[in-house]
Amino acid sequence: MLRKLRVLCVDDSPCMRDMLATSLVRLGYEVVAAGDGAEALAALRADPSISLVISGWMMPGVTGVELCKRIRALPRPNHIHVMLLTARQGQENFLEAMAAGADDFLNKPVDMPTLAARLRVAERILTLQQRMQRNNTLLAQANQKLRTAYRRFQEDMEAAARAQRSLLPKPSMTLGAAHFLSSLTPSIEISGDVYNYQELPDGSVGFYVLDVAGHGARAALLSVMLCRLLTVEAFVSKEDGITPRPPHAIVADLNRQFQCDDNVTDYFTMICGVLDRDGRTMRICQAGHPPPVVLPARGKPRVVGTGGFPVGLFEEADYASIEISLAPGDRVFFYSDGVTECASPDGSLYGVERLLQVLELTRSAPLDRMVATLQAELRGWHQRDSFDDDISVVACESIAAEVC
Repeated sequence: MLRKLRVLCVDDSPCMRDMLATSLVRLGYEVVAAGDGAEALAALRADPSISLVISGWMMPGVTGVELCKRIRALPRPNHIHVMLLTARQGQENFLEAMAAGADDFLNKPVDMPTLAARLRVAERILTLQQRMQRNNTLLAQANQKLRTAYRRFQEDMEAAARAQRSLLPKPSMTLGAAHFLSSLTPSIEISGDVYNYQELPDGSVGFYVLDVAGHGARAALLSVMLCRLLTVEAFVSKEDGITPRPPHAIVADLNRQFQCDDNVTDYFTMICGVLDRDGRTMRICQAGHPPPVVLPARGKPRVVGTGGFPVGLFEEADYASIEISLAPGDRVFFYSDGVTECASPDGSLYGVERLLQVLELTRSAPLDRMVATLQAELRGWHQRDSFDDDISVVACESIAAEVC
């Protein structure tokens, strides 16, 4: 046994009570005696260490069956094993005792070897119950620690998300001869998708959209680091601090800087671009990122770009810039693979064709309405509260340049 059990002997017969107490002491138990049910209840309230009760059935006032019921109603954290002794015979008496909450039932006159065997069974049951109670306590403590840790983790994630959002540009901005509109829907609080558009010293606009491989804090930290690197200074010549650099040169620099080693596999896809100050020529470098969609003011939407290698995977990767000619009203849409790889409940991917259809159907709407419609389409397609991957969209519309 885990410890010496304290047994409460309850019987209105002093002779029976003394006989039981003597036998129990010989068996190694500590004994508390009570002459009736009322005394037994008072003893139980006064002594929380009592874990086993042996009681007679027929007693004045509170009977053994009634005592069982009242014991079960006591606010005790530990189980009290109750054994009823009676001269009654028959299944109905047994069932009545069990229904009242008795754990065992023994006929009088008591056979002491049988009682000793029943007590050993009771000890095993109580030992298991104490062990379960101790394990439940430990489990409750562990759960509380987990809840506390999870709450702190959520608070940290929310703080990180706020810090990450603060690095993003305003969702709607006019820069140079173009209007930019953006939207980010993270799969969790923090995101591996990030983007920016910023006016350069000569009046052109430098921009990028990128998607760090993976999810969670690691991807988000790398995206924050890239935000800090891809400032205006990264887009202009070091010689004069004014002339925009070719987008492929910017991407090549990042590829040299973020080479994976044997133990780290951090890489990202991106599109880096520069829109001339007149808004008529856009130069972009595609590095493993989904190809942008050009929506002419007059004409069908089309996909441009040939792919390219993600940044950080291959040291000798070659990158090239392509040019996109734009007229006033032409729009260009950049998006992460969370858009085209958004899965429906049956596993079907949203795909490029559906994206082109939505852009075609909403071509006459303002940019914000187009992006909002696309987001609604993706939620309807996915049919779940959250997405499996980050979803980012950056839209650019060429507008008439101001006459100086």
